Amino acid sequence: MKRILGIVASQRIVGNSEILAKAAMEATGPDNHMELIRLQDLNIKPCKACYSCLPPDVPCHIQDDLNFLLNKIRGADAVVLAAPIYFLGPHSSIKVLQDRFLSVSNKFQEFAGKPCITITSYGVPGWEGYAQEALNLTARFLNLYLVDSAKFLGANPAEVLEDPRNLERVRQLGRSLVDPSYQRSAKEYECPVCWSDILRFDGKNVTCPFCGTKGEIRIEGQEIKYIFNPEANHRFSDEGRRHHFDQFLNSKKQEFIAKKKHYKELQAPYRSLNWWVNRPTSE
Repeated sequence: MKRILGIVASQRIVGNSEILAKAAMEATGPDNHMELIRLQDLNIKPCKACYSCLPPDVPCHIQDDLNFLLNKIRGADAVVLAAPIYFLGPHSSIKVLQDRFLSVSNKFQEFAGKPCITITSYGVPGWEGYAQEALNLTARFLNLYLVDSAKFLGANPAEVLEDPRNLERVRQLGRSLVDPSYQRSAKEYECPVCWSDILRFDGKNVTCPFCGTKGEIRIEGQEIKYIFNPEANHRFSDEGRRHHFDQFLNSKKQEFIAKKKHYKELQAPYRSLNWWVNRPTSE
């Protein structure tokens, strides 16, 4: 028996994301233990950018439900992450969670290797935006093993079920969580490291804005091809994580401590510009 955890970031009750997550979880097998969490129902507060959590043995000092969620992920054997697209991006609870990963990503070994799939639902063709990439980033920053991901068209609640291919695909995603031999089919023109097809072009070369993998565009006959050059120490590798969280961020923290007085002097002319507008108090 495996423990399957579904994390749904959607306001709708029994909406498309919830239905797809449940269908995927159901497809893992009838004998597994299922648990669902509606992400926005948790009290996860914004990051304060205080850097106190940078040491791996120091948890975030904010008192909220983040540790509850992390403990559920630690205790799971596989994770399903689902969210709808709102204005080209994922539900805002995903971003709030990502912002707290400063206190999580330096503990990346605790989550390593847990299979995960991501499910994105969207309502308008051509308005998929970057939500799937954002969900995949959530899994990668947690150091989960991202097995596969897919997005599904459906605006109205349960609309995804009107196309039987959607149910077939999401069940395939669910089975992939418990099938060690499963191999995802790569898409054309995607980053080979993080699977994003959103790329930055500088006039000659391309760079994945998520993992930093670089490549070039070549014209071969009548075809245009992306040739990527993945590096072993990309942003989501163990080395890349240690460089960013153990070296870079800690060095910035020490720099702040050493230059704290200087920074306060730079801030001084702007502290007196008190133009803040307060919301009216209720009578």
